[in-house]
This record gives sequence, structure tokens and C-alpha cells, in this order.
Amino acid sequence: MKTNNIIFILAWIVSTVFAVAPFEPTWENIEYKKSIDVGKSFLKEKHEITIKNIDSQPNSKYIFGVPKEKKADIALNIVVYDNKSKKSILQPAPLPLEDPEVAYFQLSLPFPIAPGSTFHFFISSIITNQMIPYPEYISMTDDQVLKVTTNAYPISPYNTLSYEFAITNVNSITEINADNLPIPLKSTEQSRGVIYSTEDGVNANTIANFTFTYVRNAPLAYINYLQRDLWVSHWSSKLQLEEYYELTNHAAKLDEGFSRAKYFSNQLGMKPHHPITALRVPFDKSKTIEDGSIYYTDKVGNVSTSQYYDSELLLRPRFPLFGGWNYNFTIGWNYDLSQFVKRQGDEYILKANILDGIYDSTYGNVKFSIYLPEGAEIIDYALPFGVEEPVITHEFSYLDVTDGHVKISFEFENVVDEMKNLVLVLRYRYTSFAMLHKPLHAAFYVFIALMALYLLKKIDLSVRPMRNGVFLETEGERKDEFPEDQTLN
Repeated sequence: MKTNNIIFILAWIVSTVFAVAPFEPTWENIEYKKSIDVGKSFLKEKHEITIKNIDSQPNSKYIFGVPKEKKADIALNIVVYDNKSKKSILQPAPLPLEDPEVAYFQLSLPFPIAPGSTFHFFISSIITNQMIPYPEYISMTDDQVLKVTTNAYPISPYNTLSYEFAITNVNSITEINADNLPIPLKSTEQSRGVIYSTEDGVNANTIANFTFTYVRNAPLAYINYLQRDLWVSHWSSKLQLEEYYELTNHAAKLDEGFSRAKYFSNQLGMKPHHPITALRVPFDKSKTIEDGSIYYTDKVGNVSTSQYYDSELLLRPRFPLFGGWNYNFTIGWNYDLSQFVKRQGDEYILKANILDGIYDSTYGNVKFSIYLPEGAEIIDYALPFGVEEPVITHEFSYLDVTDGHVKISFEFENVVDEMKNLVLVLRYRYTSFAMLHKPLHAAFYVFIALMALYLLKKIDLSVRPMRNGVFLETEGERKDEFPEDQTLN
């Protein structure tokens, strides 16, 4: 038993050591600049890194890490480098390492870096669910304070010679644990933020959290579920869009009941504040929405408090949405199909944004469905990021006669409104015969109905007298057959 305990302890020590520093120090971070943008309801991080190969041989693999508890909240994580006066993208790959604090990614550089040479690149991330109301409950008229926790230093298995990180798009912040950090940070105030730096760099695998608070009188719009449907109609040459939202405001909650008198007396609807009083839906300005096609409904019925101007739809809910309040609604509109679909013989290519999106919002779950005409055949699709395989089914709609519309559905999780320009490309086949199939079927059924009506009219169900097996057609023939003065003997 004692031997087993010793082996277990040694295994734990070895696993802990390798969890903290599992990589060879083949690189050195010459300069590391990190910025955190807190101007919206989600964090936007940007890491500008200059690295140097300190190994004795060329190297093309670079490792970086993110806090493990935040990995699931990363909506976007891309790496960009300068390639002959243009930006090129590198895709980081997650590493399957069991580390209690850090999730590691491996970056494959575009070419091996020679010993002693440097490479410059950027890591851009969008992280959701990081703004926490502090405190959770406040009065209706109080300012909302948000708390954010981020990593104070680079999460890197390599030494960093020069380090700087900035918090931007904020007037002022309040540091919570800056005095307890293992490496002191020197702060410099800016007009819209603050910059922190170290004097002697940061050692590899130095992990510590930095927590701060700031005032932000704006809602934290969170869409728990969005069902976005695109209906393609070749006969009407229209693309119909409909979006169903389940919305929650994640802002600070009220510490007492809602008072309409207090709300109007303080004119809270007329100034920036934490309840949701209006929702902005900016559309693609390169596309033209059909006049009069926009509608806005909720569970009660039609909502008339909406405005459309300069490619932006402004929605006003029936009531202000304070922290923790929910609201369900549906919006829809039409486009001309030619703005989205290009034809190549019997094949068509559809290009559509995965979102139109409410401004400054986070989406927990998005179900994106495209309904193709009955008889269409899906060939291929392309997305700018990896997702699970879509589900292809059929769904009946108006005048469908065989299998119904072809429906292809995608599901996305943890999406933000700034990803709205990402485009889905769908290629499908829709032959002329398939296009004429429905009207021919409809014409056939109409023909059958008319023929049935004609045949029914030809059937004579009247009751008339007969002479020698022949109906008596005229009144004279009937009188001759049955004279009025005929008597029975």
C-alpha cells in the first residue's frame, strides 16, 4: 500500500510539472501587446506578438494558451499575419492536453523560421459571458457596474521580454486585485482606457488573474435561441426571411419591483441605461429589402412600434426589459432572389449571411435553415468555420405535392453580432422539369376535377316513364302513353 501511494504521488508530481510546462522553450516572445476592448457586451481581445526562434534549428510550430474556463466562451479565435502587404489567416488547432488551468493551441506558421529570426502576427479573439453585473441587484436609477476578470500576463510556455496590455473603450476602471499580482504592473491612464506594463518582462507559464470593474449603463442583450429561416422561391423570384428570437437581458437585476411612475419620472427611457428599450437590426446596405414586406410580431400579435430607415430596423418592445427579463418576438422581410442566387445552367449558387443580427448582442444557440423549392437537390455547401454536419429533411408547405420543400439546417453556438458578415455558400440543382413539376401536377389535378365534374353532369338521375325501354322525353309522348280519359275495365 505504501509503495502504491508513493507511485501515485510521483505520478501526480510528474503530471503537474508537465501540465505547467509541457513544451520545449524553442521560442522567445520579444514583444507581447495585449488589448481588451470592453465597449460592447462581449470582450474583444487582440494580441500582437513578435517571436524569435531561439532553437538551433528551424521551427514552424508555436504554442499559446487560453484560460481553460474561458475556452467554451470563445466565439472567435483567428490568427493573422502580414503576407506581402496583405493579411493572411492562420488557423490554430487545439492540443489534447490535460491541464487544470490552461487550454493550449498549436499554431502552424506559414514557413519554418530560421534560428535567430523573428515572426510577427496577431491573435484576435471574441469572448462572451465575461461581463458580470457587480452587484447583481441594483435600484432602477443606479448606475450599472460590471466586473471583468482576465489573465494578467501572457499564457505562454515561452519567456516574454517586453509585455504590455491595455483596457480600451472605457472612461475609468477600478482595480480589485492589482496589488496581489506576482509581477507588478505599472499603469498609465489614457483618454479612453488604461495601459499596463512590466519592467522586466514575464517568465514562461506565469498565470494570474486581473480583475477590474467599470461603469457601463447599457443592456447586455443575450439571445438564448434564434431560429432563422430562408425560403427560396423561384416562381415568385423572392427570398423570404423570418427570424424568431428568445431574448434575455443579462444586465443587473432590479432589487425591488418595477415602478412605472419612477421609470417615467426619471426619464430612464430617454437616456443610456441598462434596460432594453430598443433593438437595432442593421441590414446589409448592398441589398434592397422589398417595400412593405417587413413585419414585427410577438406572442400577443402585431407590434407597430418599429421603424425602418437607411437599411436599419429599429424595434421597440412593448415594455422595457430590465436585467433577467425575457421577450420573444418574430421579424420577417423579403428580398428579390437575384440579389442572393446566381444561376449556372441547372445549378444555382446561394450566398447568404449567417446572421443579420441585433446590434451588440450574443447568441447562445442559432438554428439556421434554408428551404429550397420542392424537387431541388443539394450539391455542396461551404462555411468559413467548422460546424457539425447539417440536417437535410423535407417539409411540406403550400401546394407541395410530393416530398415537400428541401430543408437544410445548421446549428451554431456562442455567436456574436460582429460575425454577421460571415457567409454561407450553398450550391444546389433545380432543373426546369422540377420547376414545372408542381404547376403540371396542379394542372393535372384541376383537369381531373373538371373531368369528374363533366362526367357527373352526364349521369342522369331523374325519374321518368318509359315506353318499350325508352324514356318518354316530351309531354305529348307522356299523354299518348297515359291519356287522361282512359278508364279501367
